[in-house]
Amino acid sequence: MVLLVALRVSIGVHFFYEGVWKIKHADEFSAEPFLTQAKGPAAPLFYAMVPDIDGRKRLAIEEDEKGERVITGQSWLKAWSSLRQRVVDKYKLSDEQQKAAEDLYQRYETSLEEYLADNLDDVAAYFDALDRHEKNKTDGNNGAAHQKERLWGKQQKLRREVNVWLDEIDGMGKDYQKALWNLLEDDQKAVGPLPVAWTMADLMDFAVTYGLTAIGFCMIVGLCNRLACLGGGVFLIMVLLTQPPWPTIFPPAPAVVGHALVVDKNFVEMVAMFMLAATAVGRWGGLDYFLYHWIGRPLEIRFLKKNKEVQKQEG
Repeated sequence: MVLLVALRVSIGVHFFYEGVWKIKHADEFSAEPFLTQAKGPAAPLFYAMVPDIDGRKRLAIEEDEKGERVITGQSWLKAWSSLRQRVVDKYKLSDEQQKAAEDLYQRYETSLEEYLADNLDDVAAYFDALDRHEKNKTDGNNGAAHQKERLWGKQQKLRREVNVWLDEIDGMGKDYQKALWNLLEDDQKAVGPLPVAWTMADLMDFAVTYGLTAIGFCMIVGLCNRLACLGGGVFLIMVLLTQPPWPTIFPPAPAVVGHALVVDKNFVEMVAMFMLAATAVGRWGGLDYFLYHWIGRPLEIRFLKKNKEVQKQEG
């Protein structure tokens, strides 16, 4: 019993610290690399969790009314225009401030159009290379190590290439937000932060960060321990699916973490989590003791009593 409690608390500390570290270093942490670096058979499932991972929608090349190729950047422009309107509504901007916000939007719209026009040919070349790469992946490979390495290297090279443009434009968006904020008077700023809409990446980062923290805290204090252990076990399954410990999958795990065949440290911790979920370890030196005796046990007795009464009536 003592060792099971020690195991519960130890894993809880691990999860809790992971979550707290991510909260403290929120500017550095992102769940996106965790998904985009997925490998193995389940990798496409995780790539699909990252919206427009290859930039096909945001950097889509279209033809204008003159028949010339352009990248409109509509996804960014819609977001910026929507933010401007929300700022106007939330902070009750004066006519002068609204004019300044409109001018600001026009300047950033022009900057975006110029940036996309300057990079049009490079983006087109990138999409051609991406199409060839995806065709090579679809055609399959013979399992040779050098071919796996070549396909992985090409995929990462293309991701780095597109992320240069996407990060640059996202940086414009952040500068645009700061510029809108600087238009406000002190009394308007006191109303609250800018009404910036959360992206899917923001939601994912929040879920991972505070999910790990909550799981760890509940395991440490023994609160809703079964549920916490099940949640932690499912999370570790996701980790294992993104980085399966199988020697033939490329890229291999760094040598510094050792060598594993199916069973690695994540697998062991996952098994331990599910084992703890199957026990009453939360009641042993945990708050689940009080939940069970004050709420769970009375409900159980009431249910059993009612069930006996129904059986007597039916008998």
